[in-house]
Amino acid sequence: MALGAVQDGISGCDLVSITRKRVRSVRTFLHDYDFHVDLVVALRPALGDGLLLARNLPEENLDDWSQANPRGQREAAWEKNEQCGEMYIPAVRIIKFWNAGAGKPLRSYHAESILYHELDGPLDYAEAVVRFFDAAYDALAPGLLTADPGEPTTYVDERLEDEDRRKARERVDLARAAAHAAAEIDDVGEALDAWVDVFGPSFPAPSTAPDKLAAALAARTAGAVGAGIQADRGRPVIQSRPWRRN
Repeated sequence: MALGAVQDGISGCDLVSITRKRVRSVRTFLHDYDFHVDLVVALRPALGDGLLLARNLPEENLDDWSQANPRGQREAAWEKNEQCGEMYIPAVRIIKFWNAGAGKPLRSYHAESILYHELDGPLDYAEAVVRFFDAAYDALAPGLLTADPGEPTTYVDERLEDEDRRKARERVDLARAAAHAAAEIDDVGEALDAWVDVFGPSFPAPSTAPDKLAAALAARTAGAVGAGIQADRGRPVIQSRPWRRN
């Protein structure tokens, strides 16, 4: 009801073109701009921390409020980043870059939560990536659930369908094998090229260097997009998550 009321109210705004009710928000598209805003409805509970977020799951006959703790999630990330010598948040961005390029086999926060539970101190990024894939493969096994770092009594993947879990595990296993192979190579240039098998052609490596890109342009297997260059199999770097404390 809450999300429906927001949708009804915002639909009459002159700036709004289309609205779509989602699980946690009303996605609002603007006239004349390739831009949208997700409107989330939240209440502070009478007792306890966190928030009550409006939830819309018509296929499960759910139109209610459920517990969430976004502030706890941010604080957990900050604490883990300090524990890991400031490498945790950059490592999360690396994992999310892989996830986006792989077609998002995992929900973004699910991937982040798996890495959160796996790391307990500073690592180099290659080892952190390898450990993530090992942990993700285990975490996606049937019957296992991943606790929410910001709300440990709940699970980030409790609604993950069995088939989606199976497909995600298969995709993780492929990346896991490639990551282990790349991490075992001593030569820096060869290792970087091997990491391309994990992260795709947007990963900086000798095989994706400017002279190779120039050849691709000449062969018309890459093209100019906006202010940058995008190869036929490339992808833009995803935007970082705003973890700022203020």
